[in-house]
Amino acid sequence: MAKRGLTTTLYLIGVILALVIGVGAAMGSNWVNSPWLVFILVVIGLIVGLYNIKAKELGAFLVGTVALIIANTAANLTALDTLIPGLGTFINAVVSTFIVVVAAAAVVVSFKVVYQLAK
Repeated sequence: MAKRGLTTTLYLIGVILALVIGVGAAMGSNWVNSPWLVFILVVIGLIVGLYNIKAKELGAFLVGTVALIIANTAANLTALDTLIPGLGTFINAVVSTFIVVVAAAAVVVSFKVVYQLAK
């Protein structure tokens, strides 16, 4: 049970980091490109994928991950900058950063699915 609380907290930290990085990107800050931030987000995603996604959630999680990645790829969110300066950049950075966490978790979940199928 303690692992579930820890991973939920880590997931929320990932979301908060994504929001903070989005604000930094909208302001044009250089620190948002730090490889350490990506490393931290990947580690959070790996831990969440390992401990927080239960067996019955595996399929839905993977479908949601694919949908999020496709939506981010297909959407031109930076076009919103023409309406409200910085808005599209902010949303795009938040979603892209959040995808780093979710994609890392999806790698672990994918291995879980393959392992279950191989049993």
